[in-house]
Amino acid sequence: MRLGIIFLFFLTTSSFAQTYKLAVGSNITSYVFTNSAGSNPSFLKPASGLHLALSRESSVSKVFLLDFGIQYNQFDNVGDVQNIPFSYATDFIGLQGGIGPRLKLGKGLMLISKLNVSASKLVNGNQFLLNQYVDLSGDKQFNSLRTLLGYSFELSKQVNPQVGVFVKYQYSDSYNFGSSTLNFIPSTFSLGLSLSK
Repeated sequence: MRLGIIFLFFLTTSSFAQTYKLAVGSNITSYVFTNSAGSNPSFLKPASGLHLALSRESSVSKVFLLDFGIQYNQFDNVGDVQNIPFSYATDFIGLQGGIGPRLKLGKGLMLISKLNVSASKLVNGNQFLLNQYVDLSGDKQFNSLRTLLGYSFELSKQVNPQVGVFVKYQYSDSYNFGSSTLNFIPSTFSLGLSLSK
């Protein structure tokens, strides 16, 4: 609770410039399932899904940036067992925050790295198996709140004082431990537009 209050305090009391960012990209998501025997079956394969994010970024010092926003992610996966193919299609909506330094490279270019945390909730999901769709909304491995931790690297170019463009890579992991657990590990590649006040 205290951490959340401190986070919001920094977010709302920044005395430096604020930027709004819109990003569109793709998640390449791996599912890592640990069964009750503690092993990781290898029949799950990464698949791509849509990523959308809208965030507000604020300077908390001359070097460090803080952002907070909403995001929509498709964390999808495919596989086969004994030549029987299956797939997972999921839609998650949630919040994300990040903090990290920026490095000015000159000519309007900046490199920004951040540590990120997000919390997302399943809004729609199904598994396709044996020519049938199975609703995942009742599966606790999917419908529980998914918290992911990770990092990102962003290369941005300021077009003019108000408008910028950027490319971004982000790695995340849900870090669930124990038996019969499912971890989402998305690698996200996105392009975006930034608007500064």
